[in-house]
Amino acid sequence: MITNEQLRDSFLTPAMKYYFDRKLAPLPSAEVDARIEELLKYLNMAAHSHGGIPFSDEIDDLWHLWIMQTKEYMRLCQKLQGSKFIHHSSNDYEEFTDKNIKARPVDLHRAVAILRAYFINYGPLEEDRLRYWPVAAQVTHKLGWTAQRLNAWLGAKVSSGKTAQHREPALETAQ
Repeated sequence: MITNEQLRDSFLTPAMKYYFDRKLAPLPSAEVDARIEELLKYLNMAAHSHGGIPFSDEIDDLWHLWIMQTKEYMRLCQKLQGSKFIHHSSNDYEEFTDKNIKARPVDLHRAVAILRAYFINYGPLEEDRLRYWPVAAQVTHKLGWTAQRLNAWLGAKVSSGKTAQHREPALETAQ
């Protein structure tokens, strides 16, 4: 399992930490760290996951800030799983060719697969981090689950070997 500290130590330079703290002021440094960690988790899994972005606007905004530092962003992409440049376009840009892009439904199977990968690679989702992962926040809210209950479900899914092809009745109500 990869810890938050290991993520920061492996991928975040002191100059980028300084930059993010300045750009995201007046947020406390601990909140900036949390956002950086969640972005790094997704980007590290992105080599295995194609499609829409499954995290909150706060994390997406941080990604935009990182991309603006082009040399640092290229270095980051080279260090991540897959060692490939991760392209990113805004929905507003994509809307030029796909007028329905903002109305597309969430791919629940993909979203759950990403949450499982998160659980396997980074450990349980923390209660205060659910807000960064809209599907996790929606599932816990609609089903009345805590983060602990969601993690128990994700852990059971991992240990039982079920694939994302199996549809869970409880999750169908969360769509």
